[in-house]
Amino acid sequence: MSHLTRRSLGRSLGLSLPALALAAPAWAQAWPERPITLVVPFAPGAFTDAVGRFIAGALTPRLGQTVVVENRPGAGGSIAARSVARAPADGYTLMIGTQGINASNASLMRNPGYDPVADFTPIHGIVKVVPTLFCHPSRPWRSATDVIAEAKRRPGQLTFGSSGIGTVQHLVGEMFKLSAGIEIAHVPYRGSSPALADLLAGSIDLLFEYPNPGFEMVRAGKIRPLAVAAPQRLEELPDTPTMAEQGVPDVEAVTWFSLFGPRGLPSAVSDRLEREVASILAGEELREFLRIQGGLPLALRGEAFRDFLASEVTKWRHFAERTGFRID
Repeated sequence: MSHLTRRSLGRSLGLSLPALALAAPAWAQAWPERPITLVVPFAPGAFTDAVGRFIAGALTPRLGQTVVVENRPGAGGSIAARSVARAPADGYTLMIGTQGINASNASLMRNPGYDPVADFTPIHGIVKVVPTLFCHPSRPWRSATDVIAEAKRRPGQLTFGSSGIGTVQHLVGEMFKLSAGIEIAHVPYRGSSPALADLLAGSIDLLFEYPNPGFEMVRAGKIRPLAVAAPQRLEELPDTPTMAEQGVPDVEAVTWFSLFGPRGLPSAVSDRLEREVASILAGEELREFLRIQGGLPLALRGEAFRDFLASEVTKWRHFAERTGFRID
């Protein structure tokens, strides 16, 4: 069997060595030549979905090809993550990654079915948000302290919803239970929208959710904020105290949303996407998105983004070691 060398490959293609050397850059310059799929790991209407559709809409004119959002909810984002991890690394399948998918699942899930770090190419951070504890206004509670007292009177009978097992909304709920020494039943959903719908219907007692989907509902009195899982109060909810202010320490979590591709994404493609997302985050469109949706920009790229991801993996590994908490 003859050995295929670069020179023989060039002869077989009718290319000189200089022309062959230009082949890869020429391919990269041609990308994208067809629509791109952006996988969102949660249901339509969730904050992750809003981020995905914002990025898809902003990238489409910049890349000259349609970026199509495909929702693949389930298993706290693991279903989407597995599919993207196995996709060709050609730039035509991307994913909105999250704190759960690309950081905490590495330590908290016994077998997520993918490697949250090694199976993806990190491209650029986008936004970050803080979970808040909400209840239905028919419930008598006005604070996290009230919830704790009720949970101690009726252990295991109160319910809290989240957008899925392993999401930050789930994990902050577990932090709350551990710190307060209470038992509340977790009800996972396939995204924020069905969880919020059940809270509005009074089917669940509590919901750990990002504050932004609930701004209008809070103002309309449809849901009630009880506590913020952050070091400081939120500007949008100035009258809602933090967990620490209510005597519940160590209940703090920030989730983030970032752009990833499968492992081995060509550098020319990832570099192009990194530049385009950086341009989006520096523009007026991001400010308008944050005005409507809430949250803060996560303008990290390159080495700074990789360092951030490594620190997040370490943080959640320490959480798992300290608490023994695991997701089956």
